[in-house]
Amino acid sequence: MNSEQPLQPARRPAFLSVILVLSFIGSGMGAVSNLFVYSVHPTLLELIESGVYDNFGFDLAFFSSINRSFFLLSGLLQVVSFTGVAQMWKLKRSGFHLYAISQLMMLIMSTIYVYKPLGTYPMFDLLFATLFILMYLRFRPIMN
Repeated sequence: MNSEQPLQPARRPAFLSVILVLSFIGSGMGAVSNLFVYSVHPTLLELIESGVYDNFGFDLAFFSSINRSFFLLSGLLQVVSFTGVAQMWKLKRSGFHLYAISQLMMLIMSTIYVYKPLGTYPMFDLLFATLFILMYLRFRPIMN
């Protein structure tokens, strides 16, 4: 009689599931919104310049300084991020790497295309990217 038990697949901890769901939402919405803005960019610029949004109290003048390709690249990186999250959901270590690299590339891109021309620092983006990467890093040992 064999006393060895079959290997149990690793269970995903509840906290990992919570942050994965948050990342699914963030990456999914980011991909859809960036790809949408890319596809309607010229029309959106016309609307902003026409003053339609002036009554809302938002200064959207900076939007016209953002190159349209930024939205395409951001959308594609969000798709990569989403793919990484889906892999981590299955406890695949490669998902962590996809997610981390795409988040860092988005941070670099937003700094080049948005923050540097505006003369601001991406503190909020840097904080969230670092926080999520570190939280996922904590669970990396249970990923195959």
